Amino acid sequence: MLEVRFYDKIEDSQLDFAVIIARTGEKWVFCKHKERDTYEVPGGHREAGETIEEAARRGHV
Repeated sequence: MLEVRFYDKIEDSQLDFAVIIARTGEKWVFCKHKERDTYEVPGGHREAGETIEEAARRGHV
């Protein structure tokens, strides 16, 4: 079974991935994956020296 935890605050160094959940009006934003036949939420891993906010912005563009 999947366990989900919620935190009020977490150290930036503990975050490896950023996922963007975006909505415009009443519609959710999904991206078609170029290597799979799936639609997914934008996201990705952090590059070396990148903040989690920078990774999120890069994954959303």
